[in-house]
Amino acid sequence: MYLTAILVGYGLFIRRIHKQGYSHWAQHASSLLNFIIIGIVVGARLGYVLFYDLPSSMAHPLSIIWPFENGLYVGINGLSFHGGAIGFIVALAVACRLYKLPFLAILNQMVLVVPLGYFFGRIGNFLNLELYGRATHLPLGMIFPTDPAHLLRFPSQLFEALGEGLLLFAVLSWVDRQAWGKNYLTPTYIMGYGLIRFVLEFFREPDTFQHLLFGVFSYGQILSVLTLIVGVVFIPVYHYYENKN
Repeated sequence: MYLTAILVGYGLFIRRIHKQGYSHWAQHASSLLNFIIIGIVVGARLGYVLFYDLPSSMAHPLSIIWPFENGLYVGINGLSFHGGAIGFIVALAVACRLYKLPFLAILNQMVLVVPLGYFFGRIGNFLNLELYGRATHLPLGMIFPTDPAHLLRFPSQLFEALGEGLLLFAVLSWVDRQAWGKNYLTPTYIMGYGLIRFVLEFFREPDTFQHLLFGVFSYGQILSVLTLIVGVVFIPVYHYYENKN
């Protein structure tokens, strides 16, 4: 699913830059993709360690990158969207500086296709029976075989696939069609993701080690509020960039 997300996003980005008159960027597209993949993977892993699992990771630092324990393969568990987003931005900024490309303009073209990546990624979470939702008695509830409690739970992966994926993609597509919207896709994306993720976290089962703020808000929701603030900050940045160009 991650591979599908990357290929779909890459294909749509290439199609979009040709359509928008930025065909000269295409010669660097594969290099940008390589930087972005590395940035997302490294950022997502380190983000999970820093935001969600720092004490355990500091006690066993090798577990951050080593998939074996006591001679057995246990895998590397734990990726953070917010860490992946930071890694994506840093990697893209480095690549743009290296190839002398306009960072803000390319970022603005890329964010439109990013939500489709979430769609495939969350479907992958659902198929892998992971990151399921909180217990419920509503008809939407499902029993996940990997849940030791065998409770009816929200299929929050599907909620996120629809919300963070298709809904956000639809909103960005609408903004893109507005005369005022083409240069504000990045702030809209950041604020839209933060808002949708904040709401959907109420359906998602928090990690067992999380201490909910005020007994209600998860770590993901705290990070989503910070994401919303970053999105607001990006509005004057793109306003300045639009007026300058």
